[in-house]
Amino acid sequence: MAPTDDLKAHAASSQDFYALLDVSSVAAENEIRRAYRRTALKYHPDKISNPTPADIDKFHLLQIAYDVLSDPAVRQLYDNAREARVRKQREVEMMDAAKRKMKEDLEARERAGEAATAAQRGVKRTWMPSAGDNDAEAKLEREIQRIAEDSRRRRKEAGEKLMREAEEEERVEQDKSSQHVDRSKEGGTNVPELERAVKVRWVREGLGADLDKDRLMLLFSPFGKVENAFMLKDKRQRLGDKREKKTVATGVVVFTSIVSAHSAVLDSEKQKKTGGGEWTVIDSVFWASGNEPNLGRSDDTSPTPNPSTPPNGARYSKPTAEPPTSIPEKKPKFDFSSLKDRSTPSSKSAGKPSFGSFSPAAASDAKKSTAPPSASGSRPPLTTPSLEEVTLMRLKDAQREKERKALEEKLRREDEAADAAAATSANEV
Repeated sequence: MAPTDDLKAHAASSQDFYALLDVSSVAAENEIRRAYRRTALKYHPDKISNPTPADIDKFHLLQIAYDVLSDPAVRQLYDNAREARVRKQREVEMMDAAKRKMKEDLEARERAGEAATAAQRGVKRTWMPSAGDNDAEAKLEREIQRIAEDSRRRRKEAGEKLMREAEEEERVEQDKSSQHVDRSKEGGTNVPELERAVKVRWVREGLGADLDKDRLMLLFSPFGKVENAFMLKDKRQRLGDKREKKTVATGVVVFTSIVSAHSAVLDSEKQKKTGGGEWTVIDSVFWASGNEPNLGRSDDTSPTPNPSTPPNGARYSKPTAEPPTSIPEKKPKFDFSSLKDRSTPSSKSAGKPSFGSFSPAAASDAKKSTAPPSASGSRPPLTTPSLEEVTLMRLKDAQREKERKALEEKLRREDEAADAAAATSANEV
């Protein structure tokens, strides 16, 4: 719990803590405790897959609300300030209502005066349409019909355009689904640096004053191999619910694998609590691109090789009478233990399977004769995570979701036990 002096400062906050915890202003302490545990679980950094700075700020605000409402003295101060704000708002609304009524009465008197003046001048003659008025009405009717016809034509053209676009999208999707997907050109350092990078934010004071590029790389090395790191310009800003501004430093850590970046984002909060040292000054760790990677890709599984599928993602050609002999008839089976004994002239680290070995296309190429390595010995540039990397990140998210549900179930059982104990004690009394 925060010190009493800090809680008294929060008691003057304009934030409605009762609405934040979804309880009434006369709720008992046990009701407030249960509401806080139930609500905080939705924003706890360790229990959600990708906590954003807004989620962390909301979690801190929930802690402040619970501390204020659980202390009777501080809660009384907060209730007094809240009632004063509500009373002031009601007075302003009543004043606005009186002003509106005064304005309406004034306008009604003005209309009554104008009607009385018109009555004194006499009754005006009834308006009779002339030939010019009839022509104007006919012209207006023709203009209305022209506008309606033009609207119908535009709607018809828009509908035809949408239909053509839908047909074109469907044709493109069919072409993509029928093409062979080569998974051997994915993953590792071939993923863009922005997708493998995380941003780190901390306060430039205490241990954080000496935190530089090299120490930042060393701090995040337990999550995986770090490729590079660099520092951004320091800024003066507020963190969380603190009123004073502080010098906030920002660094970017680029990993060699997107899986390492995923682990850094998910496990940073736990590391801040248990790591100690320089982890105590870290404020937040989040994706450098601002969004977590999309793990629900529709093309995770490559199509099963068949005699009509060209190898290595080549363009389709006219089918021949006999299928190519280089394409296997059955789906290949992988034996990763045999990869330890393989070695290629262009690689010094023999026996380490690449991420591309998980695709059927790579398996087909493995059964062909080995081609001589290129002069540079490098593979073409790749742009997407591999199937293995996506699988590892999905397993990580699934494990965190399982832990969150287990904790939620434990809290529910504790609440039920507390309610039963309270009911038993009430019956005994």
